[in-house]
Amino acid sequence: MTHRPNNWAWRFALLAAVSAVPLVLFGGSVTTLGAGMAVDGWLVAEGHFLLLFPVESWFRDTATFVEHSHRLFGVLVGLFSVAAVVASFASRRTDALARSLAVAALLLVCGQGALGGFRVLENAPQLAFLHGAAAQAVFAVLCASALVQTRAFKDGPDRTGEGERAGLGLRVLALAATLAVYAQVVLGAWYRHALRPTPSAEAGQRFLWHALLAIGVTFLLFVLISALKRTGGEALTRCARRLTLLVGLQIGLGLLAWASYQPGAVGPFEWALSILHVLCGGLLLAQTLATWMWTERLRAVALQPSAAKRIVAREVR
Repeated sequence: MTHRPNNWAWRFALLAAVSAVPLVLFGGSVTTLGAGMAVDGWLVAEGHFLLLFPVESWFRDTATFVEHSHRLFGVLVGLFSVAAVVASFASRRTDALARSLAVAALLLVCGQGALGGFRVLENAPQLAFLHGAAAQAVFAVLCASALVQTRAFKDGPDRTGEGERAGLGLRVLALAATLAVYAQVVLGAWYRHALRPTPSAEAGQRFLWHALLAIGVTFLLFVLISALKRTGGEALTRCARRLTLLVGLQIGLGLLAWASYQPGAVGPFEWALSILHVLCGGLLLAQTLATWMWTERLRAVALQPSAAKRIVAREVR
């Protein structure tokens, strides 16, 4: 059966996910530079509505530029998420899973925006950590919302026939890898928020936990990659290749970011490497989530009786 996707719902979901990339980069920059309180106020920032914040104030210094740009991209992601929900419910071609994920993505984006706003209003470092840790989960859900709208996700399993080999062990392994990667993301945010504005006494211990878990997560991911390659099929092999690339990039960026760190002023190399490490972590989380979703999708299709089998069953009855 050929499914015709809702192109507008997919486009808006994709735009929400793509616009979340600079949002993550600017968010990582806010943490790296310690610029969370560079702009006083939230929806009303220094006496101006957020979208009407003066251009001259926006570009007055690096910290203000990074923080206000982060907020503007947050608004953009929110608008695209609203449009994705409206387009999903406006068309009969959108299935229940796609609509549910579009709504979930919108709610998470709204919650994340509110969390960031309360962090500024309360000047609460604890909320800053939660905001940073939750950001990667929101990004992964935005990517998942775009994935389920694609023709490949809807029709791919019908052509590959690989669902029969996507057994319970592989599906559990993919889910475990997703949870492990997110735990590593949370530890990374925990460590990064101990570095600015000045390193805390716990920074070294947090880094140790982050490094130790990285070893375990890397091992788990390579077990998953091996299992995906053994299972075979176009979709799962593609997932294995992307995971391999992202794991390699994440390890390299992490080592370079650690080597470039200086307790004093933030240099351009540390800034660039740290935010790329954050972005790659989000992409890795999104890909492990997508891999788990593919295994579940393939298995669900494999368990559905084919049209020919249904006809034969009716004739027998």
